[in-house]
Amino acid sequence: PIRRNADKSELLLGEMLEDYDLIDVGTVKNAKKEMRFTHFQASSSARLDRVYVSAPLAEHLGKYRVTPVFFSDHSLVIATIGDRAPVKKKFNWNLWKLNIKLLKDNVFLKNAEQFLKDAFKEPGVDIFEKWELAKQEIKAIAIERSSILSYNARCEERSLNKNLIELCKAECERPGNGVKDVEYVREKLDQLHRERYRGAVVRARAEKYTMGEQPTKRALADEKRYALRNEIAEIEFKQMITTDPEKIAQAFLEHYAQLFANKTQGCHTDIYAQLLEKLPRLSNDEREELEQEITIQEVERAIDDLPNSKTPGPDGLGAEFYKNFKSLIASVFLNVIHTAYERECLPFSFSRAYTVLIPKSDDPVKLRSVTGYRPITLCNTDYKIFAKILARRLQGVACEIISEHQTCGIQGRTILTNVHVARSVLEACSDSTTQVAVLQIDLDKAFDRVSHDVLFDVLSHVNVGDAILKGVKMAYKDCTTRLIVNKELSSVINVRESVRQGCPMSPLLFDLYLELFCLSVKNSQRVRGFQFYNAEVKIMSYADDIAVFCRDKESVTEVITLAKRFCHATGAVINWEKCRGFWHGAWATTPSEFEGVCWDTVPCRYLGVPLQSFRNSQTYWSGVATDLDRRASRWKQRELSIFARATVCNVFLIAKLWYVLQVIHCARTNVQKFHRIFATFIWNSKYEPMRRDNLFHRVCNGGVGLSHLFVKQLVSRFFFLRDQEHPFIRTLIQTKVSPDLPSFLVPTRITGFLKEVVDTMGFLTARFSLNYLCDVSKKTLYRDLVVSVFPMPLYRTVSQHGHDVLRRVKRMCVPAAVKTFFYKLHTNTVPVKVWLKERGIYVPWSVNCLLCKKPETIEHVFIFCWDAVFFWDVLQRTLKKELPVTPTGIRFLRVDNDNEVPYDMIMLLALCSIWRSRMAVRHADLDAKEVRIYFFNLIKQVQSVYLNCEPEPEWTTVISRVIAHRPTA
Repeated sequence: PIRRNADKSELLLGEMLEDYDLIDVGTVKNAKKEMRFTHFQASSSARLDRVYVSAPLAEHLGKYRVTPVFFSDHSLVIATIGDRAPVKKKFNWNLWKLNIKLLKDNVFLKNAEQFLKDAFKEPGVDIFEKWELAKQEIKAIAIERSSILSYNARCEERSLNKNLIELCKAECERPGNGVKDVEYVREKLDQLHRERYRGAVVRARAEKYTMGEQPTKRALADEKRYALRNEIAEIEFKQMITTDPEKIAQAFLEHYAQLFANKTQGCHTDIYAQLLEKLPRLSNDEREELEQEITIQEVERAIDDLPNSKTPGPDGLGAEFYKNFKSLIASVFLNVIHTAYERECLPFSFSRAYTVLIPKSDDPVKLRSVTGYRPITLCNTDYKIFAKILARRLQGVACEIISEHQTCGIQGRTILTNVHVARSVLEACSDSTTQVAVLQIDLDKAFDRVSHDVLFDVLSHVNVGDAILKGVKMAYKDCTTRLIVNKELSSVINVRESVRQGCPMSPLLFDLYLELFCLSVKNSQRVRGFQFYNAEVKIMSYADDIAVFCRDKESVTEVITLAKRFCHATGAVINWEKCRGFWHGAWATTPSEFEGVCWDTVPCRYLGVPLQSFRNSQTYWSGVATDLDRRASRWKQRELSIFARATVCNVFLIAKLWYVLQVIHCARTNVQKFHRIFATFIWNSKYEPMRRDNLFHRVCNGGVGLSHLFVKQLVSRFFFLRDQEHPFIRTLIQTKVSPDLPSFLVPTRITGFLKEVVDTMGFLTARFSLNYLCDVSKKTLYRDLVVSVFPMPLYRTVSQHGHDVLRRVKRMCVPAAVKTFFYKLHTNTVPVKVWLKERGIYVPWSVNCLLCKKPETIEHVFIFCWDAVFFWDVLQRTLKKELPVTPTGIRFLRVDNDNEVPYDMIMLLALCSIWRSRMAVRHADLDAKEVRIYFFNLIKQVQSVYLNCEPEPEWTTVISRVIAHRPTA
């Protein structure tokens, strides 16, 4: 009904419109076909949503539109000023990527499989041409099928939106007659959009951290932030800051065209020859092994090893496609590779790639420079398969041709070795009267300036054989790339030097290239490294992060001379402004500048580890705790289950912390601070409702699988001692730690990291035998320590059956809040009134149930209360199934899932519904409902998830039978 009497707010609005000369766009431009009302609630309709503009703009008003939406009872009101519509950006088909959803579409799979079976049977056609045409045809099949599916999806959405508009227009004429129809259409639209939001989560690279989170609009916001992070808004070009997209693209194009196109010529051939002579050589037997013809097994293994969810190259075909059709593709691909070796060239598309630009930091000033971005090459997946085959062969001999001072990309070596060596040098130097100068050398655009000719000469000299040498030459022959800048492709850039960051071979190829410099330093008699007994350290490298250790200034001078000679011979460039060094120990003088490099007297960061804290780390860990709390707070508002929150801690929050913790001493008090942050985040509360130790148990043992940092620290320290192979660290251990571990090591006071190593051995040998410790793996030792150190939770001892309940609940497709609720129920931490009072929390009135006037315990709420009794009775009769409504039954969901019907999940939703209804009453919610209403809402939400499964589970009919009893009013 239309209201006739005006109230004060309407009078005030009228005065404001008159004072500011504003007009209502709806009254000026609203045609009869548009809806009169913008808000629909039951039988009441109103025009609450309006747009006001200044009166002089009336003649410039364009369209006025009222569009109902599915997620609100308010409509979207749109008004345009002027007639010029914004230009819609067209999709660039050169950036097409195969939607992996098609690999679950039977029509696409059938068409693609049939094509692949027939494509390579035609005689007389060149195999390279067949391969290239096959990829193009697969792309065409995928685009056609995607277009059909997309059109069908849009048709359904357009139809639903059209129906919603017509129903709302009818509501304007006769309010209240079509409420149920409007609700139904909105639910269908909501279901469509939820599926779209789930895809957005995947694209935003956030799904691995949001396990258990419901797909909401936050996912689209995450994707937008991810996209903006990869959008370059401004850049410095020709000494001016520009925001013009064309000039931004031109700036990057000119920079990388010059960088990649410069073919370096060796200007000191005698020096170059001397560098090559220092490299080791493989034996003829090893070379012959590497020269074996590539086999079908190698192709299949390379396909299996491809990582999923990686952005493909220009052809748009990802790893998932090759894995899905491996049986049809592998033999053909092997034929392509054999033909390539005969012709000494690869198919045309193998040498084509795209290059994306990844920000190196979050500093907006640095991101104004073209050098503030790291170029990552997007190679075609078929090229990656070939490169993986060569990389695996090269990996087998890497340790023989690349010395232990390089650790990047070599199996059995880790970045931690570099940091352990650097820290050990400082510890050994501090405990004696010696001295050390540590120089960190920064190679400018290290990967992008690798000369192909130098790389080929190195491979030839180390005697890897023709299979690898020819393969690498083919991979870099006439290769080109195109930059992707703000989702636009640049023109083609010829790549005459660089190793592709994104190619499986690149880490090992760069190691071989850098070995020229590393061995020149290692073998130089003029460079005296840090000496500790018979062990000496001169140089350590992880990719382009190079650290040199010298015991006198003359050695530093010689290292810089060798670095310059290396650059002259190979075309590499050192950025001397970014090079840093520090003096440590008993130096007579410590100049702040020496040989053109800035120096300090305090150790600096090395590979992300603060070496200045190698002895006293308290200040550093205090800052880490503050930063950890800040990062955890970013996740607190997300709808995550308690299990997903534990995963966030393990995967996201602990990662950076754990990297440093493996190499720097950390006191137990700091570890407890970190655990406190994790526990409060997991509980989403400032207090912890139960013993924290229970959280560290595995899910199958009643915990949430939270990593225990101290136990991980023990395991890390033990394996540092047991599996140590670096000669310098072994010498340090033998001399400094052996007096404290006479029973473990063959025959000073120690502090910091080494003291933790000694304490770890004492801790472990008191609990395990030496035979066990000598053979155990890291994973097994960690699990055994958790079981032995932390007692089994009391709530797990009340039943001998159903101990897998948490694992079952974690895998259920139910809302995150339901999983968190059940964990509290299982651990007896549900905040019933009796539980609150026992913990000293004020409970108003009394601890009695409002309905039954009996103490509100867990058993009373879920078993004996009137609303629970009636609800369980109706539910069991509806399901025709007896449910274990007992103290252990509700905590362990001990119900048989007959005919694969998930009765345990239905029982879980019922328990959560009982609790939600009680909480609504306790909190005096205005919209409090009966238990059955909450249950119907939950069960319907879960049903919508399973209805989208292919194939649809047969047991969904049971849920449909339950929903059929939903009240109509």
